[in-house]
Amino acid sequence: MVIEINFETTLVLLEALKPYIGNSVVDISSDNRDWRNRSCKSDLVTIDADNHILFEVFDNEVIVGYFTDHYHFEDYTSELQSGQDNYIERAKNFLKDLFENKLLHVEYNKGKSLYSEKYFIIYHDGREVECIGNTWFGLKKFINPFGKKSVNSTIWQFDKSKGVFIARETKLSDSNAIYVIDA
Repeated sequence: MVIEINFETTLVLLEALKPYIGNSVVDISSDNRDWRNRSCKSDLVTIDADNHILFEVFDNEVIVGYFTDHYHFEDYTSELQSGQDNYIERAKNFLKDLFENKLLHVEYNKGKSLYSEKYFIIYHDGREVECIGNTWFGLKKFINPFGKKSVNSTIWQFDKSKGVFIARETKLSDSNAIYVIDA
């Protein structure tokens, strides 16, 4: 089977992920639609469809999707001149971080409504925990201002043998704590 792709960047990113996605069911589509449902030229690579782990390559941008969030890597030539890495390298590093490290997903609820969620990368090499996604849903739906606040969190980690992300619930002992390490 011949896989058609539109951009060389897609091959660069797939090559960087090769050590991780050997057991994954990878789907590549080069005939895609944008957010307005118009036909567009891009390469959509889905790695873990159930958890929405994917990346989409355009002529000057890479969008990495993970669970319920996404991250844009765009070509900013003015930033490149000031010493920034190029957008392909930044996207490649971000994808590698997703597959190598744990990902903490924290949901903030008020009553029965989800009003905010955050994603954090928990680096295994001791680097500081980094927030990579923060979504607030206050304007999209009614949130009961008198509802009881609750916090739910899940740690996701890529399982190479299964080729998918697996989850385990975390135990928060303090609402200000990021995560608790089980002994």
